[in-house]
Amino acid sequence: MFDLAWGELMVVGLVAVLVLGPKELPQAMRTFAKALRKVRSLSSEFQGHFNEVLREAELDEVRKQVQKFSQTSLTDHVTNLVDPKGEIAKEVETTFQDPDAKLPAPEPGMDGGVATPGAPEVAAVEAPQADAAPDEPKSEGDVKSAT
Repeated sequence: MFDLAWGELMVVGLVAVLVLGPKELPQAMRTFAKALRKVRSLSSEFQGHFNEVLREAELDEVRKQVQKFSQTSLTDHVTNLVDPKGEIAKEVETTFQDPDAKLPAPEPGMDGGVATPGAPEVAAVEAPQADAAPDEPKSEGDVKSAT
């Protein structure tokens, strides 16, 4: 704590023996130890109270955040994240109001997987079937039985 080396402690001990004398030195050391214990207990008590106040402050902050979140609508929050400008909501609303209305043309290259007229069709690739006859025998026993 005070960063004293052994040599410095020896000097302090020697001065204490010279000033207090050998008879009063044990009593002085006991008094010093009691005072040191009292200071340590007071500091730990202070630190405990300080930590408790800090925890209460954090709990108050969390309580405020929960109250703030409970006051806002979750639906509004999600809507703001998904559609901040409200464009999707307007399109859905107009579609349900007039179902016969023409939908806007999709942007080029953004057809969403819908077949475009004039586009070349891609043929599906067939997977090889498991029960097809093998081209070559796999073992010597198969070779003998084949002949």
